[in-house]
Amino acid sequence: MERKSCIVIGAGLSGLAAAYELTKANWRVIVLEARERTGGRVFTFRFPEAPHLYCELGGEWVGNGHKNIKALCDEFGLDPLKRHAFDFSFLEGGKIGERFKVGTWPFSKKAEVAFETLRDEAKNWSPRAQEVLDRKDWWTILRDRGFTREELLRRDLMDSTDFGESIRQVGGFSAAAEYFGSNKNDEMDFRITGGNIRLVEALQKRVTRRYGRVHLNQEVKAIRQDREGVHVVASGGRAYHAAFCICTVPARTLTRIKFVPTIPDEQWDAAKQLQYARIMKTVLLFKERFWMENRTTKFSCFTDGASDFIFDSTLYQEGPGGILCSYAIGDKADDLNACSRHKLKALIEQDLRGIFTSAPVAADIEAQPWQKDEYTQGAYALYRPGQWFGLRAILQEPHERVYFAGEHLADEQGFMEGAVVTGQDAAANVLKASTSTLLRRSPHPAIVSYSQLRRRPLG
Repeated sequence: MERKSCIVIGAGLSGLAAAYELTKANWRVIVLEARERTGGRVFTFRFPEAPHLYCELGGEWVGNGHKNIKALCDEFGLDPLKRHAFDFSFLEGGKIGERFKVGTWPFSKKAEVAFETLRDEAKNWSPRAQEVLDRKDWWTILRDRGFTREELLRRDLMDSTDFGESIRQVGGFSAAAEYFGSNKNDEMDFRITGGNIRLVEALQKRVTRRYGRVHLNQEVKAIRQDREGVHVVASGGRAYHAAFCICTVPARTLTRIKFVPTIPDEQWDAAKQLQYARIMKTVLLFKERFWMENRTTKFSCFTDGASDFIFDSTLYQEGPGGILCSYAIGDKADDLNACSRHKLKALIEQDLRGIFTSAPVAADIEAQPWQKDEYTQGAYALYRPGQWFGLRAILQEPHERVYFAGEHLADEQGFMEGAVVTGQDAAANVLKASTSTLLRRSPHPAIVSYSQLRRRPLG
């Protein structure tokens, strides 16, 4: 087995970022992807009748503080990034309210003072205080700090787009980390000019230019480790071999892979417990950008209607026509996914008429319900109350020569940055492990015990 070799499972940003780091170190890398395309949850889309416009049905934002992904964009010549931050308003009870400038506080002064006090306190939280906070949900924490019911409902409209579910279901510490560790725009600042898929394409090009290969339609079925290295069996029984492996599949897919030796019970159970947010992105093509008052209009609106959060997908793009995106979460996402194409279009247009009385009919529509995706079963990881300090640490642990990466293991979920960082970290750990003379040895296949091959309990 070639010592400097690695199998990377998953050709999303995490897997490709890991593969890129390894090929830069002159490693032989094989990337296996179950889908028929690379990118994973990065999915740039163009309507056939308006190919000059693009939108994102997957990962959307690059934050100003996302140093790693910005560094890659600079390295690959993908700058300048396109501004993608919005002014916003609220459509509540069928009535449209005032417009707020990007980054503005839309709640009472009392709530602002309470929020900033909580932010200051967070700087000195002990580990014990963090764990206590994590056992509460974000709604309860804000309520206990003095947010009124009306403010909580509005906060739920806003924050649910960050977590993919109601803040009644989000762990308090992971929510606090989301807001207290980011900027006033919650890192919703930029997008890659020409589409976020350009970063995926650039990474893939550089991986395959050196010592890497990317194989599509290769769903991994089994990972076996022995004293020689790692042996991976994929679709059709095709086998791959390397000294190490980096597995970037979402936790929901991890339990579909047979490991020999088996991964620890607590790691298996953690993968089963971690849920992924139900998010459906629906994009509507219009012949005219009726939402534009002038060239500097940065339109978005939080609604209590079917569309949830709706924003301009073609902000600062040139050419005729425009695209609006509905970003629906939780139960709304499931309800919209159950609708016919005609009904879905009508529901979102109804919300638009509540914002713009003369909103026209859309020329076309496309939807991506991530909760129905075969491999992720959701858009991104959702840490519920009490899970942050348990599940995440367990899922991060390597298993013999298999290392794990993916946005679900990042310090902040739901961003492309997290995928890139964990992929790079996993590659660094593999490089470090390869230099050690004390590598842990897996049992020889001939003496693998029954307990290692037993069927996992449903639990």
